[in-house]
Amino acid sequence: FGVEEINKYLLPREHRLEPGKKNFMGGNATFPSVGLACATSMKAELEQYMDYDVGDYCPDDWTLGQKLLVHGCDPLPRRRCLARAPQLYQKPLAANESLWRIPDSRNVRWNNYKCKNFECLAGNKPKNGTSNSSSSKGFYKCSECFDLLGYEKWRWVTVNLSTSTAADFRISDVLALKPAGEIRIGVDFSVGTGTFAARMKEHNVTIISATLNLGAPFNEMIALRGLVPLYLSVNQRLPFFDNTLDILHTTLFLDGWIDHILLDYILFDWDRVLRPGGLLWIDRFFCPKQDIDDYLYFFLQLHYKKHLWVVTPKLDKDGKELFFSAVLEKPPRPF
Repeated sequence: FGVEEINKYLLPREHRLEPGKKNFMGGNATFPSVGLACATSMKAELEQYMDYDVGDYCPDDWTLGQKLLVHGCDPLPRRRCLARAPQLYQKPLAANESLWRIPDSRNVRWNNYKCKNFECLAGNKPKNGTSNSSSSKGFYKCSECFDLLGYEKWRWVTVNLSTSTAADFRISDVLALKPAGEIRIGVDFSVGTGTFAARMKEHNVTIISATLNLGAPFNEMIALRGLVPLYLSVNQRLPFFDNTLDILHTTLFLDGWIDHILLDYILFDWDRVLRPGGLLWIDRFFCPKQDIDDYLYFFLQLHYKKHLWVVTPKLDKDGKELFFSAVLEKPPRPF
């Protein structure tokens, strides 16, 4: 690498201890973690990302950082610069108000988004006056998920009659599968604004929402609602220890775009972090009808207990695509 800062980052850092003595983690040096793609296909982008003035404000380049993440330079290297904040940052709403209120738009840097405020994202018509569409708002798969008082308000409370009634499960029905209070903590790996976590919070369940900023400020929105965003790509091993989570939920993330082997790695990692008896909630996975059996194999191989399992036509695709939804329980697998 030609940029000094990335070369400094990549060098192992020996600990300042007596010779031969190891630190509390059992090592005598700290080694950086940077994905292989950083040094191969993304070398030029990584050098650009790490070319900054130490101690000064970081470049306004979060889109470059996300591009690196998505293409395998994951996790990103740390930087020694100051993150830029919104020019007129406002204190967030109190916890008892923030779950279902549109936040103050001044709390987001909007220069890399097509919509320049939350009202644009939540409205039926974007700035250009055309009908509601993901391309005009600058994001996809989630064209209504900033509409907290409309579309989002009833998710996981009622079922969506416009796509497939059978594929939607209510949170109350899923929690009723286990004794009261047994589901306490978990992760939602989805594209969204944290509404699943908000609904679970109303049931005294703490959910971390893992998502990227795919053309819209999803992470900022989740945080401003008083929830916990986890900025994480599909490439990365989940940062939780084995057998610790009660529930893992996913929607709008897994579907027929995903490579089979990649899906295999993801599911085995999710299995790793779920505790025995924990629930895996696959929420409206969809794919072409001819591919469904191939995908179902990967879910079946884990030998989870089936609490709920539905394969049903996706009504807006005239039967050419299918929905798959399931709530599955991890087996004990004792030593």
